[in-house]
Amino acid sequence: MQYGLFLKGIGLTLEQALQFWKQEFVRGKMDPDKFDKGYSYNIRHSFGKEGKRTDCTPYSCMKIILTNPPGQGDYHGCPFRHSDPELLRQKLESYRVSPAGMDQILDLVKGTQYQVACQKYFEMTHNVDDCGFSLSHPNQFFFESQWILSGGKDLKKESSQPDTPQAKPGVQKTKDKSSTLASMNSSLEVDVEELEELLQ
Repeated sequence: MQYGLFLKGIGLTLEQALQFWKQEFVRGKMDPDKFDKGYSYNIRHSFGKEGKRTDCTPYSCMKIILTNPPGQGDYHGCPFRHSDPELLRQKLESYRVSPAGMDQILDLVKGTQYQVACQKYFEMTHNVDDCGFSLSHPNQFFFESQWILSGGKDLKKESSQPDTPQAKPGVQKTKDKSSTLASMNSSLEVDVEELEELLQ
């Protein structure tokens, strides 16, 4: 549910979600008819097309951190809240976070500052000194990341102007962040085949 609503929040349509999940379940050796009968209802339900017809929204960080902790064999949750510290260290190392950065993040986790640890991870993996916002939602992480990676914003502070975010070359300085994020959200037509590449 957590992952499905996240994908919905980044712009996956109902049809794309059904196609993506069916492809994943069939790849896992599930019969396509079993998927159609047992799982497609839940996907349609999350889009408000079944049951009470409530359009479900993606989970916030606080909901993920405070409710429904993952059990043995589960894959949901917050990696900073629900991962074993040694597994988290290994994961951070695989994402090329520096040893000093790992220590900072793990200290924040130890102090139960999970969202701050996530924000520090964001800053380190996007090469920014201060992202200038508080992360409170996985979809926010995605859109802020896309904003930076697409060249819409470079938050790396220059030593000569420490308080002023600098635009990447070729990006209009007057470009409004919120309108670009809204545009990205509304125009994000993701083919199922491109989904895995987009999330890497």
